[in-house]
Amino acid sequence: MVEGKQWPERRWDLWASAVALNMAAGCAYDYSAFSPAIKETFGLTLRETDLVFNFSWFFYSITCYGYSICNQRLGPKRAPRLGCCAMLACNVLIVYNLLHPILPGSGGAALMTLLMGLAWAGQGTSLGACYQRVMQVFPQTAGVSIGVLKASLGTGGAVAPALFFGLWGSRPPGNFLGMQLFPAFTSLSLGATIIAFTFCVGAEPGYSRTEKRRIHSTALAIIFTTAAATASSLCPVGAMSTALLVLTLVLLLALFLSIACAGDEMSTLQGSSETSDSSDDMHITVQQACQTIEFWMYISVYCISAGSGQLILTNLAQIATVIGFPHQCQALLCCFSTCNMLGRLLFGAICDMLQRRRASRTLLFVLTNFLAAIGQMLFFAAATSQSVLLLFAGALVVGLAFGGTFPTLVNVCAARWGRSTLSANWTFMDAVGNGFASLLFGCFLGSFSYDRNSDSSQHCYGSHCFALPHLVMAVTCTIGILLSAMIVKRHPKSKEIRRSLSTLSRRSAALASFDISSDAT
Repeated sequence: MVEGKQWPERRWDLWASAVALNMAAGCAYDYSAFSPAIKETFGLTLRETDLVFNFSWFFYSITCYGYSICNQRLGPKRAPRLGCCAMLACNVLIVYNLLHPILPGSGGAALMTLLMGLAWAGQGTSLGACYQRVMQVFPQTAGVSIGVLKASLGTGGAVAPALFFGLWGSRPPGNFLGMQLFPAFTSLSLGATIIAFTFCVGAEPGYSRTEKRRIHSTALAIIFTTAAATASSLCPVGAMSTALLVLTLVLLLALFLSIACAGDEMSTLQGSSETSDSSDDMHITVQQACQTIEFWMYISVYCISAGSGQLILTNLAQIATVIGFPHQCQALLCCFSTCNMLGRLLFGAICDMLQRRRASRTLLFVLTNFLAAIGQMLFFAAATSQSVLLLFAGALVVGLAFGGTFPTLVNVCAARWGRSTLSANWTFMDAVGNGFASLLFGCFLGSFSYDRNSDSSQHCYGSHCFALPHLVMAVTCTIGILLSAMIVKRHPKSKEIRRSLSTLSRRSAALASFDISSDAT
């Protein structure tokens, strides 16, 4: 037994700081809370305001290689601190640009895109380090742990606006100053949690019999906290919303106190066959991984799976409006977000189950793309038949698939390229996949049919506005299913897909000779 551990060496202090970090990151990703301020400040249309968000993701994706190398070379303590400094500096400029526009009109919006992309890249260094250390310190429950952390991102997105605007006493769109200052609140919260996390990265790996129960308790706590915060935001400002806000704060306080007060007695892991994972022995750098076909196949599969959710998330309000159900937008978003959270929790737990059975976790990408294809067909049917029931069914299925994509990527990335380099490899894969998904599917695919069929006032009504994009997305998800199945079939029986790209072009056969271990993923 390992006894006498004190903060910040205790595993549960690492867990508490990781949950807090992901919640704060979810706050920082909550673009919808201050997007009306961007729209009004720079005189943008709704479509142009969405493009600021989509192109921010794209800019994040094209800068991620540098941040991945930063994670790889500086480690889980120094890299997040450097990323935190970059994130805070960018958010200072974001708030200043909202209060006193540096450039007017589209120029100011383009500057916002650049700053938001750099800020998200900065916080991406922290998330990558967080997932790496959690998977190393909690090896037997790594899958469900990542699922809980991914779900807590959504909790932060629900809690931040409820807390900030609830304490202010005024909500958007009436609280224009609050929307302008919202990025300052989220960035300061994120900066504090990043610093706290970097003091806890020295925790030692281990396992205790109560570990799974504690992590499941965290999952229940974040579900109840999210529900309370969402209900507070949906209620009109008054006694009921205030009571729900107080309940949210009580649940948050109880969550972190219960984790911080937990004992840290544990059994050390010394070569146990039940807990060992060959991914612990692998050390495949992002430079090596980028030169393999398999790496880019996984990014493509992830991009397609995430793109299905991005298409719905970016255009959900317009999708509901054009087929005659504008009053259902808020309910549809709540359904999508709820299933998104449940998907993260469920698929994280399934990752652990598949690992114990030495089964391929890549099978989950087959499942997420299959569910996404079904969901897109439900949206297509809802558009053609103008059925609100099919609209809700599609939101539920696509939300579940979208949520399941994120913990699956983290677990597959760790298994295929090693936990010791997870921070760098995941940062690159997540940024490239999400960035291109947001741009290709959330922006271009979601808008081309709408814009082509819009009237002189740039509005579109009827089934033809979004029916074709849903059909195209369903076909694309089918391609994602085939790619995922191809990876499962060719590994581990064959290493062919792991060949270096340089071998295919016959530029340098030497680059194909580096050793990449085989492991069931």
